[in-house]
Amino acid sequence: MNRSLTKKATTALSPRKQPRQERSSKVVDRILNAALILTREQGTKTPTTLAIAQRAGLSVGSVYQYFPNKEAILLDLARRWLGAFPEVIARRIAAPRPTNRDEFQLEVDKLFVDTSRLYLDNANLMPVIEAITGNPDLRPIQNEYDDQIIALYAAWLRHVNPDLDDSIASRLGVVMMEVGHVCRLVGLKRDRKAFDLIQDDVKTMWLALVDPYLDLN
Repeated sequence: MNRSLTKKATTALSPRKQPRQERSSKVVDRILNAALILTREQGTKTPTTLAIAQRAGLSVGSVYQYFPNKEAILLDLARRWLGAFPEVIARRIAAPRPTNRDEFQLEVDKLFVDTSRLYLDNANLMPVIEAITGNPDLRPIQNEYDDQIIALYAAWLRHVNPDLDDSIASRLGVVMMEVGHVCRLVGLKRDRKAFDLIQDDVKTMWLALVDPYLDLN
């Protein structure tokens, strides 16, 4: 994805129409699912609109009714990927409050199982995510999700320690999100063994970072 996209180009990447009926929603889901399967199968090669249409069992014209080009399809996939993280973190907030370090570590382990699956299953979308990050016109898309994820991390920490100051919880949330994301991107660019080792290192850093603030003695 071109990092020098103008606002006009950004508009051109927006879906042509939003599905308002269940049938239309199912068509969009078929398009996005087909695109995701192809990105996983083809690795670094970007699937064509024709290939996406064929995999979805649709005509190219049907795809163009909803998306102006293949870049718009990949961008919508990236949005859905980013949107999966808040639900995963919210599950940890809804879980019973841990009362000691061992229980908290189990909660962290569960979070990493869920989030690592999101990274590994969508590894071929990472160039799209990085393009969003590096493009000033597209960056607000990721900022919106980043702010939500940081707030949820902060809420999770306050769930563990209700006395934790809001500003401290938010600061820790920023570090948790940024370190976790950047390090796992590095791991994805290597191999699965490196990814797992780096993820374990991130988990160790997280626990060392937040432990003094959680009152889990």
